[in-house]
Amino acid sequence: MVQVFSQPQSFLDLTPNAVFPHRAPSDDVFPIGEIQIDWPRLIAKRPIVLQTIDTMPVYLLKPEVLALLGAEKDPTRRLMLDLLWCTGARVSELLALTRDSFIYDGYDSGVFLKTLKAHPGRPTIAAQKRSPKRFITLYDEALIDRIQCYLTAGHFRANERIFKMCRQTVNRHIHSLVERVGGAPFSIHAHTFRHSFAVHLLLHARPLKLVSQLLGHSSIESTEIYTNVLTSDWEHLLKGVEFH
Repeated sequence: MVQVFSQPQSFLDLTPNAVFPHRAPSDDVFPIGEIQIDWPRLIAKRPIVLQTIDTMPVYLLKPEVLALLGAEKDPTRRLMLDLLWCTGARVSELLALTRDSFIYDGYDSGVFLKTLKAHPGRPTIAAQKRSPKRFITLYDEALIDRIQCYLTAGHFRANERIFKMCRQTVNRHIHSLVERVGGAPFSIHAHTFRHSFAVHLLLHARPLKLVSQLLGHSSIESTEIYTNVLTSDWEHLLKGVEFH
């Protein structure tokens, strides 16, 4: 039997009336079922995590991220925040994105991220060439549609960066957005969305190894710090233990 493998397509190659091609429902069920998360409780418990774990980075939880996304009306800035939240990209990786970073392979839509370590300033051309890539699948149809519209309207050349700003400008926009929604108990910047992405996956019981690979960590030890959020609420474990 001869197997024919189709080449990955650009997002711009998809038909305009089929943002995300229809696929027949699968009978396969992911082994992790639906998870109920008490967001207000986790938000209330967060100060304990940050005060007791010295190395724990600050993070946002889903309702807080959605509030920020909903308040951002500029399409470019909104898309940047969406990608930071949904891919866990470093800001340098976000700013290195081009039109051809976005791929549809016939089954899934996603984005290639150059695994760039955070350094001051924009990554050099040499650094981008020697950096490995990782592929992040995108399932949100609204986000996929937003990406397609942005790429189509931008008329970007093949190797042209789609977000033409520096990391300082990105963080300045984020600080301004946070102020508009009433402020936050800690400083929020682009990297906060990366931390939030990792915490969000772990709260949904995704394997630590998977989270590490999606973040582009060279060692799983770098990812383990995020598991501290899972120990923020011991009440259910201590119930039933009598001391008197």
